[in-house]
Amino acid sequence: MALCLGGGGARGFAHIGAIKAFEEAGVKFDMVVGTSAGALVGALYAAGIKSETMVRYAESLSFRDLHNGIFITPNDPMKIGKVITDLIGVKDISSFPTKFAAVAVDLIESEQAILDKGNASIAVSASCAVPVLYKPVVFGGKHLVDGGLLNNIPADVCRMLGATKVVTVDVNPTRGGGTNGVGLIDVLKATFHIMAANSSVAGLRHSDAVISPDTSEYSSVSKSGWKEMLDIGYEATRQSLFVGRLRSIVGK
Repeated sequence: MALCLGGGGARGFAHIGAIKAFEEAGVKFDMVVGTSAGALVGALYAAGIKSETMVRYAESLSFRDLHNGIFITPNDPMKIGKVITDLIGVKDISSFPTKFAAVAVDLIESEQAILDKGNASIAVSASCAVPVLYKPVVFGGKHLVDGGLLNNIPADVCRMLGATKVVTVDVNPTRGGGTNGVGLIDVLKATFHIMAANSSVAGLRHSDAVISPDTSEYSSVSKSGWKEMLDIGYEATRQSLFVGRLRSIVGK
């Protein structure tokens, strides 16, 4: 059984809440695949980091730790990878106790890149490297950026890697909104929202069960409300574990 964690920027805090609920219910996964924020949280989970540790780290994390707030030039995406090294050190993905893959996009070949071996912090940085906001990550002869451009919910990758059942946590189910604005930031945000919506369709179709925490009140680019998002992810998962398709899959 595989766990698929979708992208969503700061809304990824809800993923930590979902993992907390899985831990409490004793649900274990054989594989974790994530895109962007889902890759960040998923890598920690696959490496054996508990949700409690993630929450403690999140309390001390600021937006400036991940991005300097200057949008004229792209930031170094390894700022994101530092979260991985801070919590698990420098590790190869192949050493994780649970099989893991991060999804990115290779700009050279214009195709999806599945990162299931090599330095974990580099792979996560690549999966989270939103174009314009961050520089591409040069890794394994590829120029890698945010996997959400092509596959925001990589449930199909779980299938490709051998999973027969896939449980997806989609922390941004209201994606796809446009904008009335014509400014650079408004246009960029709407562009990424539309791309994320289109790149999520296949993943939802390949999922056996989808947990959809409603994080629409919160921004994908701000830590504000992170505890609330965590609680929303926890409650949505806890409730799903006792009803419907997810209950039959995990046997609860």
